[in-house]
Amino acid sequence: MLRNAFGEAFHIDYAENPAHPLSPRVLDPTGYMSRKQTIPEGVRCLHGHFHPAKYAFDARAFLFTLLRHPVDNIISIFFFWKQMPRNSEPLHDYFLKNNLDIIQTARLPLLRTLCSETYFGDFDMGRFDLIGRHENRESALAELSQQFNVALDTTIRDNVTPPSEERLTANSDTRLRSELESILRQDIRFYDQHAR
Repeated sequence: MLRNAFGEAFHIDYAENPAHPLSPRVLDPTGYMSRKQTIPEGVRCLHGHFHPAKYAFDARAFLFTLLRHPVDNIISIFFFWKQMPRNSEPLHDYFLKNNLDIIQTARLPLLRTLCSETYFGDFDMGRFDLIGRHENRESALAELSQQFNVALDTTIRDNVTPPSEERLTANSDTRLRSELESILRQDIRFYDQHAR
């Protein structure tokens, strides 16, 4: 969707996913926060999985993110990972090798605080111009579309977790959701505080 809208001015960065156990953000958090990369010349839209402190954003940069409710997010991750083949991603491989259930998955430190620490820890969230809720994706993207005067095709969706009876059951299991809420309470506070 963003690539279609921005064309050659679009740049993607999945090189240093902070949820990867061997990422610079995990191995050397202080060093990571102190080194700033510049945005490549000609880029109008930078997208990916990175901690926002990776880049030296100037005051004109418009920062945007979508946050998903942590319980919905961990359920989605769990079922997406279950159907995904091994790919030399240490956390996913560990999940598969140990046949983790949803609760065990939620307790993994990088996932338990996925938003509040892993992706956004020690970053001033007030620096974001727009923090949308995944549940209200279309309205957040409409605001982004208006901000940049570009058409965004909100029907495009990548990495969608396939529906299943097992996932529907997990989503509607109030005891499971309550236990996940307890485990993910730090991220839920973060979500409630910042997402709109």
